[in-house]
Amino acid sequence: MNDRRIYPLKGLPQQRQIWSWISYDVANQSFTLIVNTMLFSVFFGAVIVQDDTKDDRLWSLAFGGSMLLAALLSPLAGAAADERAWKKAGLVVTGITCSLFTCSLAFIQPGQIWLTMLLYIPANFAFAIGENFLASFLPTLARKDEVGRLSGFSWGLAYLAALLLIFITAGSMIVFKLNDPEKWRPFFLMAGLWFLLFTIPTILWLKEPKVEHTVHGGKSWLTAGFVRLGETFKHLRGYRDLAMLLAASFFFGTGMSVVVSFASKLAGEYGFKNEQMVIFMAVITVSGIVGTLVPMLFQDRLGHRLTSALLLGVWVLAATGFAGYAYLYESHVANGGSGYPTWPLWLIGNLLGFGLGSLGSANRAFVGYLAPPEKSAEFFGIWGLMIKLAAVMTFPFAWVKDTTGSPQALLLLAGFIAVGLVLTLFIDEKRGHAAAQRGVE
Repeated sequence: MNDRRIYPLKGLPQQRQIWSWISYDVANQSFTLIVNTMLFSVFFGAVIVQDDTKDDRLWSLAFGGSMLLAALLSPLAGAAADERAWKKAGLVVTGITCSLFTCSLAFIQPGQIWLTMLLYIPANFAFAIGENFLASFLPTLARKDEVGRLSGFSWGLAYLAALLLIFITAGSMIVFKLNDPEKWRPFFLMAGLWFLLFTIPTILWLKEPKVEHTVHGGKSWLTAGFVRLGETFKHLRGYRDLAMLLAASFFFGTGMSVVVSFASKLAGEYGFKNEQMVIFMAVITVSGIVGTLVPMLFQDRLGHRLTSALLLGVWVLAATGFAGYAYLYESHVANGGSGYPTWPLWLIGNLLGFGLGSLGSANRAFVGYLAPPEKSAEFFGIWGLMIKLAAVMTFPFAWVKDTTGSPQALLLLAGFIAVGLVLTLFIDEKRGHAAAQRGVE
């Protein structure tokens, strides 16, 4: 039997390094799942705001605003990290910051909207910036033909951690009767402590990649970061395929942001109660785990562009199907009907979960394949800019949803993903990889 089928990272060097890096992928699942995706958006509206006429807009403001801040600072942070060898420091500081602010969410009270904003925004900002620092290690931990395998394996373990968190959450709701959102505060404390616990291996064992030379050593880190970032954008024409991928990432990143920030709200809108919603998220997470197997097993052999294009096609299908389901559901209810079947939503949810797991991992590996290693944090910072700016597109999604309805908003979402698919088809990954190799010669 092939040992790689048992342990996909068999043969890769730096095993302790790799596992200390994977540990952070496991750590931040507590925040993205419990806070951003599953519970806090519902808690924010039902407990803190308590006003259906403005809770969605305020949540979109908190989520989108923090992501916009992260988007604006991601490239600068990446450039400074490459210039001063601060990748690990940035990762550790953002992880600890996010975990502490997440714990503090457990203590906010009804009506404390602005206090909630002051706690949530820096937590989500730190989480988002930390993702960039984490991804920037990928080209230094695996060879170019192994990044898909490593990224997929780590993403899969992160999803398994998310599934465990879902079981803990669902079990606690049932055993301790925590169905009311007002009783969800212990979950936010658990999320913060989980994040902190799994950051410890990263602190202890992950090593900062060596910087061969510091081009702007006589300048402050801020000035050097701006100068180096300017040089990166100036020379971006030499990495046109990577630039095309970054543009595509912006458009299909919108889909990822909507699923993360509005999944629980959309599920509740179409009939799922609290326990059902948690089970729904568990099923989606299992689909996400299955999805991560695609880039892990096939991406390095099938090719990054073809893998990404196929996965984007699945997402366009899922978003369009969701729009159709939403239209039929609302028409049924408007005509006085009840008991509309939910099985299509389970199917669509599984497709979305599959796409979220596979596309997230595949995209990270694709960027790693096209990025020159000595500028990895810089380019992953720009990648972070695109992904975080995509989160800002939850504003037009929410606006269309509030003014014309969910079916129209979901069609808009499908359109954004389709644009990302078209841009992906124009990428020449061999040419882009050759450009990245020339960058280190």
